[in-house]
Amino acid sequence: MSPPEQDGAGQPSEQWPVGPAEPTLADREVHVWRTRLDLPEPLARRYADLLDPEERTRAGRCRLPVERARFTAAHGALRTVLARYTGRAPADLRLHRTARGRPCLTPAPEPAGLDFNLSHSGGLALIAVTRTGTVGVDLEEVRTDLDHRAMAARFLGPAEARLIAGLPPAAGRYAFFARWTWREAFAKAADVPVPRRLGSGAPDTLPITVGRWKLNNLPLDNGYCATVAATASCAPPLRWTLN
Repeated sequence: MSPPEQDGAGQPSEQWPVGPAEPTLADREVHVWRTRLDLPEPLARRYADLLDPEERTRAGRCRLPVERARFTAAHGALRTVLARYTGRAPADLRLHRTARGRPCLTPAPEPAGLDFNLSHSGGLALIAVTRTGTVGVDLEEVRTDLDHRAMAARFLGPAEARLIAGLPPAAGRYAFFARWTWREAFAKAADVPVPRRLGSGAPDTLPITVGRWKLNNLPLDNGYCATVAATASCAPPLRWTLN
């Protein structure tokens, strides 16, 4: 497995256009929004004002200022996106988390059935939204400071670990992080622990179907891997940028 094709500016060859201010989410659709987290000060302050006390407490637990700022930006962006679908003010949205940490809206939005998921890593965040079943999204910055072969042996199935061990370092590193996003996205959609194996084989590319969920790759900037998992009957995800 090799990284997705990029254009000369380091952007994905498949574009993420600016998303609509009033998106329409049809049955069996999945929308994924991309947003950057290193923000100019006025926007950073505006996002910080949207957070509720629990989110501010969690942001305060971040050790480094850059981590705290990115956490705040990601959760402010989540509220901004959800407001577009619910018609509520971003700061008025009430969120709670399941026992495994999966976020939900309280009370349930109308029309009923809106499900969403957030992932952020490095300077990017992804927010996935659907009204058909549940959705999970995972984003990982491809880190060069980790032993990807050892991580694959520990966290992946034997066939995938062998495949990664046999690849050149750059391709192997990308393959490990890509497969990790597969598992995280699936686990978040299904609200289950992250599995060591996905099915009985070691597929090389997405999309793949695991139980009731289909996993799709999300092409991103150089240095990132991402996957979205949604009900298998859903169409391939629509991709937008939060402006």
